[in-house]
Amino acid sequence: MDPTSTRPARSVLDDLTLSLPDIALTAGVQRPVVSMWRTRHAGGPHPFPPPVADDAGPPRFRASDVVAWVERTGLGKNPHFAADVAVRGVLDARPGGARPTDGLLALLCLRAYGEVALADLSPDDVLDLADELDPDDEFLYREVAALGASLPATCALADLMASAAYSPGRAAEAVLADRHRAGRLDLTRSALAPAVLDLVARVVEAVAQADVVASPAPGCGDLLHAILAAPDAVDVPTAMVPRGEGRRLARRRLVAHGWDVRTLEDGDLPTEAVVVCQVPEVGVADVSDEEALARVDEVVLSLGPGQRAVVVGPASALVEAASSPSVESARSALLRTHRLRTAVLLPPGLVTDRSRQRLALWVLGDAHPDVAIEDRWTMVADLSDVRPGAAFDRAVLDDLLTDVVASLDSADAVRAHSFRFARFARLPQVLARGGSLVESARELVQVPRDDGGASTVRVRELAERLDGETRPALDVSVRRGVATPVRDAMLGVLVDDGRARRLPGLRLDPSMVVPAPERDPALTRVLGPEELLGDAAWGSRAVDRLRLVAEHADARLTEPGDVVVTTTPRPAAAVDRDGFSAVVYPAWVLRVRAPDGDDVGHRLLPEVLAREIAAQAPDAKRWRSWRVRLLPADQAAPVERALDAVADRAAAARRELARLEELAATLVDGVASGVVRLVGSGGQDEATE
Repeated sequence: MDPTSTRPARSVLDDLTLSLPDIALTAGVQRPVVSMWRTRHAGGPHPFPPPVADDAGPPRFRASDVVAWVERTGLGKNPHFAADVAVRGVLDARPGGARPTDGLLALLCLRAYGEVALADLSPDDVLDLADELDPDDEFLYREVAALGASLPATCALADLMASAAYSPGRAAEAVLADRHRAGRLDLTRSALAPAVLDLVARVVEAVAQADVVASPAPGCGDLLHAILAAPDAVDVPTAMVPRGEGRRLARRRLVAHGWDVRTLEDGDLPTEAVVVCQVPEVGVADVSDEEALARVDEVVLSLGPGQRAVVVGPASALVEAASSPSVESARSALLRTHRLRTAVLLPPGLVTDRSRQRLALWVLGDAHPDVAIEDRWTMVADLSDVRPGAAFDRAVLDDLLTDVVASLDSADAVRAHSFRFARFARLPQVLARGGSLVESARELVQVPRDDGGASTVRVRELAERLDGETRPALDVSVRRGVATPVRDAMLGVLVDDGRARRLPGLRLDPSMVVPAPERDPALTRVLGPEELLGDAAWGSRAVDRLRLVAEHADARLTEPGDVVVTTTPRPAAAVDRDGFSAVVYPAWVLRVRAPDGDDVGHRLLPEVLAREIAAQAPDAKRWRSWRVRLLPADQAAPVERALDAVADRAAAARRELARLEELAATLVDGVASGVVRLVGSGGQDEATE
């Protein structure tokens, strides 16, 4: 972005203040670097700005002064420093408690609608555009009008942010992404973790190929955004939101993306709409179980024939044993509607401000018409022991979605499906017994299913491949040497003298990280603590390459031989042998300097460095003090070749272990279901098909 494009926003930045950590984070540097700037540039032609008067707490600096100083000196690593400072500041309170968030999001809607630079319009023209987009003042006109004298400056800020983020919608998301830091309880209370939002979007995609998504209580629009932003969730991005003061922000957020947003009238839910609901919605404090069930009851009553809904709420109300007779009675009344098709108990930690609370998900649909009332059932899935990161594991999610879709099918299809997570709960028994839905569920007696010989073929393929595999040769030759003192050095010293270079990890929006199919040229592999600690397979996560370039134009990918490091929650490291990966914060990169032609003495090797880091004590978080061993220069190349051979053999062993595990699982599953039978070697069967 042209630096001159930051100038119109200066007056907007005058009222914003930044702490030293704010400056460091926005500039893309470490916190001590900013302190060094203050010291080195205390005088001279471009002195670091002085702090604003503040009698308590750490120093704060006027944002406009800091932006001007960064532009003059060219320091920092963020070419969009001014825009990102504005993003961090718009959620913070001004004197008198005012915040520009509402007006700014309203202007981003106008930017998406008019596709013109708002700063080029007069204030009257901007108000006319707002009246054209929102003639009934349902979501933005009053917010634009309320800007008053600050309207031109805020228009310039909206233009700046939309340009830096490449779209008004992404600019709106950048504003809201900072809400937790700003302490905006109206935007963070009861907010859901990204894993739940992704789960709901995937469930909606699986159970209802609808063109319209309706939410009677959208909060700030987190659920609707997750669904409409998913590439295949709906064919046409259309949302329905009720009128009301608490719904205006959600409407502005969605309109900023250019999505169609319509008014949801009471009792006028279109038959083609799928309903999504979070209880309680974002911005609302925790509610009682009785109140939660009352809100779910409103959703159930609004559904017409053939309609489906997805509800997320407290597990204590939806699936766990009732806390009182009144809660038991309210839930039983909902179950008697026979609308509940699947209930899913989710793990704790998915509500950002209540880490111990458990959530549950309900999928609502029509009762099975061909099943007598006394024989009707629901399916209950228990994911309470699954620990998702930014998203649920792809295999877990796929199997759960398969279970959910099967629960909505015919009675014969339900009996024929092999459920992984869902269990069968007969409603008359659940209603008679009460208590937890999870404990009331039982395995569904399934009809036999013939796989057409697929399991038999797979067992044979795996066995033949394992029997015929050859392992790569190590080709390591050694002889006895003369003992010498071990040479080591502190990692901080090696970085300071240029023998290794430390590169920070990228701060990616969690929504950017997706499961990675093999060899997809549109994706860039992501590496982070999950891969280093073994919680995610190497290469199982990725980011869209075009989106990475668009949102992180200065992002640096790894080079072959880079060491990926984390200290959170404990030191771990691995060598990225292939390179071209995006390393995500809090992981970071150590790049070992290539040896000079006349390099003598002792050398630092990436493979040895990774092993030394991984061997550190779990509480050794100060990376500069880590001691790492150096190898004699004349042995460096042979050791590198030997360690490469060891790594190749280890990778082959891991692949063999994976095939052995698949063989064992396929064999047991096949024999248990009768589609595979062992023959020969003491077996009772003859070798026949």
